[in-house]
Amino acid sequence: MSKVQITQRHHKSDEEVRDIVRSVERELIARFGLSTRWKSDHCVTFNRTGLSGELAMEPGCITITMKLGIMLGLYSRAIQTELEKNLARKLA
Repeated sequence: MSKVQITQRHHKSDEEVRDIVRSVERELIARFGLSTRWKSDHCVTFNRTGLSGELAMEPGCITITMKLGIMLGLYSRAIQTELEKNLARKLA
């Protein structure tokens, strides 16, 4: 099992970040068929076969932690790179 962790710093308000996270959540559901669940106002979990993780919002940064199964683990670097670029663009 591969693990991916991404931390992106930002200078957005909590409300702006929450809107961005909701947008990312919708994209992940549509693109990858993920199931999501908000654990709190600052943390959303997601999963599907071969992938599980969470996105946590803290003041000044967002952290995504994912565990990838064997098949998706082969693409862990590409997945990480795409998520980093997407978050950086949205948080700019």
